[in-house]
Amino acid sequence: MEVSAIMIEPVTIDKDRRLSDALSLLEKKKVDRLVVIEGGDVTGILTYADIADRLGVSKVIAVSIGRLHVSSAMTDTVITVSPSDDVTDVAQLMIERGMSGCPVIDQENKLVGVISKTQISELVKKVEDVKVEDLMTSEGLLVVNPVERLIKARMEMLTAGYSGLPVIDDGRVLGLLTERTVAEAMARFSVEVPDKYRASQIRQIRVVDAMLKQPPLISPEASISEAATLMLDSELNTLPVVGAGNQLMGIIGATDFTRFVAHKYKIPPKEE
Repeated sequence: MEVSAIMIEPVTIDKDRRLSDALSLLEKKKVDRLVVIEGGDVTGILTYADIADRLGVSKVIAVSIGRLHVSSAMTDTVITVSPSDDVTDVAQLMIERGMSGCPVIDQENKLVGVISKTQISELVKKVEDVKVEDLMTSEGLLVVNPVERLIKARMEMLTAGYSGLPVIDDGRVLGLLTERTVAEAMARFSVEVPDKYRASQIRQIRVVDAMLKQPPLISPEASISEAATLMLDSELNTLPVVGAGNQLMGIIGATDFTRFVAHKYKIPPKEE
């Protein structure tokens, strides 16, 4: 299958627009990334993760999101793919490079689309003979407590390369922390708290202030078709996998589905 079959229309933004405008555009268009344009050329990518990281930088905390520009937060190293590239090859590229998505550029160097792990996960909705437990991560899970400082939790997410963290108490799932919820919480903080108080109050933001409460949960016995459908319908990229009493057993998400597609719809070795 070629990239052109599943890519979506790109949502673009100028690098000189306000970061607050970018956040609003992400929410309005219901996408997970914006393609940054300068003079008609692709110069960067902006995601919720980029916004969260920028707003969490110590030197920026005292600056309102309304005074920051897209260029200050975007990722300016852009890897592109062609509409004719094979989806499994692009999935492998994403896994190898640690990318969540990329612009699609045609032979005339024109931006024609975007493909991300979200679009690749759509392909998994047709796979009913593989169980969640076959793909989920169950060892060395990174979790957070609802009273943990948000800045610390976000740093742990960044270090581990995770896009979502289960929020648990005594092993039971209470919520889910995602790049989007972190970005939105940091944006609210930058708007609601006066400039002179931000540096001292930033550490008072807790995970509970940003987490998605009562997130959708999936059983390890469910098919990955059910998991992908639930995840995408909920506009998430990670699902907690739970047993009896909502006890956390693992996590599964868009990265796992992308790795599955990269292995040509076969269960990849656990060491990967």
